[in-house]
Amino acid sequence: MNNSLIYLATPSVAEVASGGVLPLSTIVRRRGCAVQQSNDSIVLGAPGYYHVTVATTFTAPATGIVTLELRQDGLPVQGATASTSIATADTEVGSLSFDAIVRVPCGYSSVTLTVVNTGVAVNTSNIAITVKYQD
Repeated sequence: MNNSLIYLATPSVAEVASGGVLPLSTIVRRRGCAVQQSNDSIVLGAPGYYHVTVATTFTAPATGIVTLELRQDGLPVQGATASTSIATADTEVGSLSFDAIVRVPCGYSSVTLTVVNTGVAVNTSNIAITVKYQD
């Protein structure tokens, strides 16, 4: 049985514009070769199912709704989204998290995951993403 995983974190402040991809700066833990980091994305390299957990803490320079969305090869993963409303710009600390199961179909060499901010711009103070694969 092959268990692969990756745990990525960005524990420093990162500005993420509306429509921007959350930065993935540090591999905290990694095991196996089915899950890899490629810049600000995660590459899933083996057919099967993957459990994805995303969590972030942030402030926003403007009021509005912050929405994070998981994308697989550029397309939204159904149900893999979280939103919150920010009422006080610059000082209100928000946090979002969600879990999702994604699939790499047989015959695919790999798929790419990104987390996109589809709401107002944010200044993250922590981003943590875990992806686990089990064949």
